[in-house]
Amino acid sequence: MDYGFFLLFLLLIIVIILSRIEWVNHQRNLKAVALRVVVNGTRGKSTVTRLIGAGLSAGGFKVLSKTTGTKPRIILNNTIEMPVIRPGRPNIMEQLRIIKKAVQERVNAVVIENMSLRPDLQRTEESKIINPDIVVITNVRSDHLDVMGPSLKDIARNFINAVPKRAKVFTAERENFLLLKKFAEERNIEIFQVKEENISDDEMKRFPYLEHRENVALAIEICNHLGIPKKVALKGMYNYIPDPGILRKFELRFNNKNFTLLNALAANDPDSTFLIYERIGSPKENFYLIVNCRNDRIDRSRQLARLVKEKITAKLYFITGGNTKIFYREAIKLGVEREKLIDLGEMSVKDVFSGITERIENDALLLAIGNIVGYGERLIEYFIKTGSPQKI
Repeated sequence: MDYGFFLLFLLLIIVIILSRIEWVNHQRNLKAVALRVVVNGTRGKSTVTRLIGAGLSAGGFKVLSKTTGTKPRIILNNTIEMPVIRPGRPNIMEQLRIIKKAVQERVNAVVIENMSLRPDLQRTEESKIINPDIVVITNVRSDHLDVMGPSLKDIARNFINAVPKRAKVFTAERENFLLLKKFAEERNIEIFQVKEENISDDEMKRFPYLEHRENVALAIEICNHLGIPKKVALKGMYNYIPDPGILRKFELRFNNKNFTLLNALAANDPDSTFLIYERIGSPKENFYLIVNCRNDRIDRSRQLARLVKEKITAKLYFITGGNTKIFYREAIKLGVEREKLIDLGEMSVKDVFSGITERIENDALLLAIGNIVGYGERLIEYFIKTGSPQKI
């Protein structure tokens, strides 16, 4: 008898049995959580996840929210935040542990950000692992086209294909809503479009951070659908724990120069970046742009170069991070003035800070765009630490 083969076969049987037991336990855990919400889309997923969790908590639900954005986090009842511990690379099977955690915490609602990019994994994550009652699709933007694309139509279809048929879909998408609606109707899935106009200027002003109106509108609509009055939900959202990648404003001072830094690095696709630029009033005077590049995001660097040439005018463009030559060459090729491009690539955050602050004028406005992971986050932290933050 080949004992090696026998042991291997026995090990395989044990693995299959244990996997089956885990799956049966997971199905039991799913039934123990009365309300399950998945947040998908191109941009704003982490913030919308936190906003919905805060609104549900204010409305009486016991909520566990889980984000996957800038820093993966678990948030309990909008009061306690803890990191998601990963022994290795991100894997959608961690969502089983999140549901188990929810049961252990005895919550009756979970709001979970979709963590997949590949369409097949998104379907598995939503339809098989979480099986939500509600799916939120924040928007459909031109990002991760190599995986989700190649076109916006493909991205919209993939978002809808991931939705289980029993779920209802809510979205703030405008330009591509008819695509989402078409694909949803083909699968007999209910879809609702949320209007950002439902949130007033006065209601937006009460947020302590620079929030996107459509994100707030989405979260409010989910709460309303679940019977939570707008005023109650907003009260919870005004006090929510923000995502590390949220758009933040810092009033700083260094070497007798006052300047404002807007951190928009988390909005790393061109469409979202331009919306932020418009939101801050499309400034022209004494306005500077920081474009942070990544070695593994070459296509994004080219997209941002095109955005800069076509839609964003600044006094100087500071290029930071890795593989900055891609952005630099593409920008010149497209016609951006060479003397306005300041390449600070592959430099320490200290040297980049010095290179920027010595070139800007007093009362300058700096908008940081591109990529936040790694170098971008360290750069912003150095600005805040060294720039003597002023009260605003």
